[in-house]
Amino acid sequence: MRVIVRRKLSGHVVGVILCLVGLFLLFMVFWRAWPNISASSNVLPSLWSYILTEQATLVSGVTLKLSYLCFVGAIFVFAGVFVLVFGRQIVYLSGGPIVLQCPYCRNSWKARRAMGWAECPHCRKFIHPQVMKT
Repeated sequence: MRVIVRRKLSGHVVGVILCLVGLFLLFMVFWRAWPNISASSNVLPSLWSYILTEQATLVSGVTLKLSYLCFVGAIFVFAGVFVLVFGRQIVYLSGGPIVLQCPYCRNSWKARRAMGWAECPHCRKFIHPQVMKT
């Protein structure tokens, strides 16, 4: 059985952009926090306390806690991964031959794929064959 995976370009682009924005926000949080916590012996607890207490100034007059930026960055990463995973279409194709039947003479023949219009090999009419068995 063959599997064809089709990615929708718009979903793929949106998912990659969301992931990149989220990773940028998380990188910015850790970039600001690392100089203050690198000398600590317990890095993770001090990182957690620093993220919960410190604020970052984005634009003049707009300040946010680093925990908010970390939370928004994680949401962007998860949303990007969600869009990347569900923005594709998986099609399963049967690998074996199928049996087609002529609607006029009722004779059957094997073919590699289903055809919309074909010529019956028995009565030589141009017909729309019926799929009998896969």
